[in-house]
Amino acid sequence: MATLAGLIVGAHWRYAFLVGVLPALLVLWVRSSVSESERWREKATVAGGRASGSFGELLLHRQWGPRACLGMLLAAVGLATFWGVTVAGQDLAKELLLRNGVAEKEAIERAKFAYGFIETAGGGLGLLAFGPICVRLGRKRAFALMQLAALIIVPITCYLPKTYWQLLLLLPVFGFLTLSIHAGFAIYFPELFPTAIRATAQGFCYNFARFFSAAGPLLAGVLTTTHGSFAPAIATIGSVYLIGLVILIFARETHGQALPD
Repeated sequence: MATLAGLIVGAHWRYAFLVGVLPALLVLWVRSSVSESERWREKATVAGGRASGSFGELLLHRQWGPRACLGMLLAAVGLATFWGVTVAGQDLAKELLLRNGVAEKEAIERAKFAYGFIETAGGGLGLLAFGPICVRLGRKRAFALMQLAALIIVPITCYLPKTYWQLLLLLPVFGFLTLSIHAGFAIYFPELFPTAIRATAQGFCYNFARFFSAAGPLLAGVLTTTHGSFAPAIATIGSVYLIGLVILIFARETHGQALPD
């Protein structure tokens, strides 16, 4: 839907922002329709004048603090590769089309289609598939499988296609493998922490990771300038998945275990 809106508004980007207000209104419905769980109401109480679920309670705890830091680093890998790798599918398509003699305006439109519909469709399937994979393999193995597969597909997508249609065949797989782990954060992070600090911990893991993930697009810009091409830059940033595999060595498996309380 976002891609369709982008194609309709074209260069009039201000209208795209106006369209973006509509899904944001769903938040109002969510906040008014979803109530806090009874379990949370029982656990998240004020004790000693200090609200339960604070950052201090999370980060200074000898058990929850290390888990939060590992979760944040795992999310940083996902966010850095999202901004530096996944969304770069559009740049790969545009660069390939220009190299094959397509006019720039046409190349931009066809690149939008390649990323917004073809790659995103694969990414959506990856997000939907990650849950069942977690159930089958466990959380750590699911993350490891997808990150290892992403480590392989990224250089293949960057260097193998010689035509636009060859790239279109690879982009759904590229999107599936590079985007799927983001669904895993919503599954894995809540299982690492007790009820009273669960929301705080999830917010810390995902949102503090954004500071580190900012390096992704910055590095992509530097490497693209250095190499004169997007492909080497994206392939280099794809190596960040190796860091994710190392992080998983120290992470805790939560599959089949009771939630900490």
